[in-house]
Amino acid sequence: MKLPPLKSLLYFKHVAQSGSLKTAAQQLYVTQAAVSQQIKSLEQHLGCQLFLRKVRQIELTPEGKQLLPYVVSGIGSLEQGVASFQQDPRPNVLNLSVLSSFAHCWLMPRLSDFQKHHPDIKIRLEPSDSLVQFDIGDTDLGIRFGYGDYPNLNSECLSGDSILLACKPGTIDTSKPLREQLIRQKLIMDVCPDAERAWQALFDHHEIAQQDIPEFLSIDNAALVVQATQAGQGIAMLRRQLIAPLIELGQLEQITDFEITCQFRYFLVAPESHFRWPKVEHFRRWLMEQMSTNVS
Repeated sequence: MKLPPLKSLLYFKHVAQSGSLKTAAQQLYVTQAAVSQQIKSLEQHLGCQLFLRKVRQIELTPEGKQLLPYVVSGIGSLEQGVASFQQDPRPNVLNLSVLSSFAHCWLMPRLSDFQKHHPDIKIRLEPSDSLVQFDIGDTDLGIRFGYGDYPNLNSECLSGDSILLACKPGTIDTSKPLREQLIRQKLIMDVCPDAERAWQALFDHHEIAQQDIPEFLSIDNAALVVQATQAGQGIAMLRRQLIAPLIELGQLEQITDFEITCQFRYFLVAPESHFRWPKVEHFRRWLMEQMSTNVS
């Protein structure tokens, strides 16, 4: 025999257990007429009557009583299977897919603080500039810098950022005009839209013509741009979130008060069910607290 639709069996279970079409409709968030129609359809499919309709209640027929335990068991198994699929298979291990620049400059210096508060959660970092496929591998959570539009995934905004002009201390003489020094200095370009936009805004502000701009050292990795700037290889447009600790330690210095807001923002990214896992919630709260204190 061909199985009846699962929907009709689910409605049958609710009516049989509640003893009321009205109550079953309320539990299923549908109309009483919809429940009646599903029960009628199931009875027609099976070729027997499942309920005795009385004035104020309905009762199971012998055929209904025979069917009920199988339906309850089957639907229960399905519900258990779906629940187990959504449960965290590794509650004490948090696999993070993180931008390599964010991992190197921001996350690694702070991870010991998270481990101090959550010693039972082991962190495994997966530095990558590509968005991970969550249906392949063990990744639990991603941290990305973008617009937050990631298909079929939930994204939660963590923080914005800003771009500022920075260099190794002593590279720029703050007592002299900046324009002439920019023309003579080595410049480092982080190959990204925000940095390119920031440089153009700075050149426009100081009225530096295109032919006067020195050739850039272009690097397609924000962490390497930070390292090159620290090493005194030139001045660069850098994200505040990545270099705030280095400025505080005196390893980098901000040049003038030039600063523009990034178009991209930092996002936590994962399937919706992952955000309900305790380890992800612990990390999310810690991360938001850390980031909220890092941007002035």
